[in-house]
Amino acid sequence: MLKIFIFIFLLQFNLFSKTFDISSLENVIKLDNIEYISDEENKYTYEDILNKNDLNILEFMHIGPATGPFWTRSTIENNSNIEKEITLYNPLAGINKIDVYILKDNKLTKIVYLGDLRAQELRDSISTYSSFDLKIKPNEAITIISKIENFYIYNLGWKISKTYDFFSQESKKIFLAGIFGSLIFLFSAYNILNFILYKNKSYLIIFAIGFSIFLYQYGFHGILYFLNINLNLELITFITWNSPAFCGIFLLLFTYIFFEQQKKYKKSSYITILLILLYIFCTLLLIYAQFFNQKFFKYTWLLTITFLSSTFYLLLFAIYTLIKNEIGAIYYILGKSLFFIIVFVNTLGLFNLVHYEGMTKFLIPFAYTIDLLALVIVLYMKNKQEQEELIKAKMILLEQSRFNSMGQAIGHVSHQWKTPLTSIGTSLTLLETIFHHENNKLNTVFEKQLPSMKKSIDIMKKSIDEFSTYYQTNMEKEDFILIQTIQNIVDILKSKLILNKINIIYEIDKDLKLYSYEHIISNTFLVLFNNSLEAFDTFNDENYIKISANIIDNKTIITYEDNAGGIKIKPIELVFDYFVTSKNNNKSSGIGLAVVKLLIQERLNGEISVTNNDAGAVFTINI
Repeated sequence: MLKIFIFIFLLQFNLFSKTFDISSLENVIKLDNIEYISDEENKYTYEDILNKNDLNILEFMHIGPATGPFWTRSTIENNSNIEKEITLYNPLAGINKIDVYILKDNKLTKIVYLGDLRAQELRDSISTYSSFDLKIKPNEAITIISKIENFYIYNLGWKISKTYDFFSQESKKIFLAGIFGSLIFLFSAYNILNFILYKNKSYLIIFAIGFSIFLYQYGFHGILYFLNINLNLELITFITWNSPAFCGIFLLLFTYIFFEQQKKYKKSSYITILLILLYIFCTLLLIYAQFFNQKFFKYTWLLTITFLSSTFYLLLFAIYTLIKNEIGAIYYILGKSLFFIIVFVNTLGLFNLVHYEGMTKFLIPFAYTIDLLALVIVLYMKNKQEQEELIKAKMILLEQSRFNSMGQAIGHVSHQWKTPLTSIGTSLTLLETIFHHENNKLNTVFEKQLPSMKKSIDIMKKSIDEFSTYYQTNMEKEDFILIQTIQNIVDILKSKLILNKINIIYEIDKDLKLYSYEHIISNTFLVLFNNSLEAFDTFNDENYIKISANIIDNKTIITYEDNAGGIKIKPIELVFDYFVTSKNNNKSSGIGLAVVKLLIQERLNGEISVTNNDAGAVFTINI
């Protein structure tokens, strides 16, 4: 009798897998310790698994890297007096294929096809996990046999939830994914706008890092599959496997460019380039494994080693930047420290070296978010410092321009003094000769020479007054008559304009009044006149400079035009760049028009542009 009892017990044990009573779901939240077997040769059918009595007991649901496919077998029974509606789901999103065979009384009742390489239309309901629903009547038992195929990483167990609770949790997950996606969108827009504004490549790299994280999280947690947006299923798998590599490449690129490794840290730059090349190699390896030979997925550990190595390298480099007192180094090292710790723990879990629960998977997006925030702060700090230095450089440049134009104005004044000084000197020499040799004629000669000397002194005084008017340092806005301001500059340059036989043509209302910075307008016309004087290479009566001004829609449009032959630089807009000049002499600094543009844009809130016509150059100022 004892032998018969043992035989019946063993027979029951072998025919039916481990049983889970779902009368109280609080006590059964997952199917662990189920029976399983590897099927590398693809030689089993579900009937074989149903009757097989040498299956292994699964100690952990997540078994990490392994070679499949795998079969599992378990039995669920409802010993309560009410019907149970439950959902079973594999907690590893992104599994390629799962065939689920549902049996009652050892007879097949249904086959469910799951997995991210299976079309969404094959499922009764789409979720972020591979899931299926069951209704189990009172005192009913159901055997579940599943065949699981994946690329290298495996989770063989099932989690159980009430169907209503499962889809409620799915809704919350999708809602949070939507918030995450919206934040990534705003983050991307912020960095693209900053790139357009500051022309700093680091902002584009941060955008690329954020987008890679977005793709990885949406792929790894099944969101891309759930959305059912007609993405190729192979593409979803490609994104999930390769986005971490892209993210690693962009993190290294940020360090390479932001810290100017090629220039400041030559040896570190070689390590960075080597790691980027390793990432590219691993990416190509994964692509080959996915689309040509799945056996190459066994080399996935190379990507893991590369990712861990690059993360650790970035942490060491962050410490080095702190030693070197780089801008924002403290934030950079905080981001890299947390990132390395979490990546290390997650990798151990992924390879089943530590217990891999659901929360561990969500540590990665948290670490990425903190690291990205650190990068943004570091970039902001550096950008702020560069802007401050740029403002200081602009102030120095403005002062340099002021002294430069002052020197030009003094040169013009001294040029205008030469004739009256010569006249006064001649008169004094004549008076001195008369005094020594014909003293009796001194009064007569003095009376004749006095008006000429007074006129010369008046000319000199007027030149000084014009210079003083030009260089009054009123830094506030004021009302002034535009034509009077321009004529003041013309008076300063009068002798050179006459020498070059240049006619000044005004098309300006004599009462046109502006409320602006007069000294900026004066400086602008001084630069434009000087450039024209340098450009005229023939002295004839046809040389002209024409200035017109009109007010249109509360905007003042000033046009400055000459017939000196035009600007030879191409593209012509380069004349507004610093240290660019079309003059042949070595005295030109090449900053005149650059400073003019700076002043008009930043102080007058306007624009200046230039074109060539048949005769010469045409500058248009819009303020």
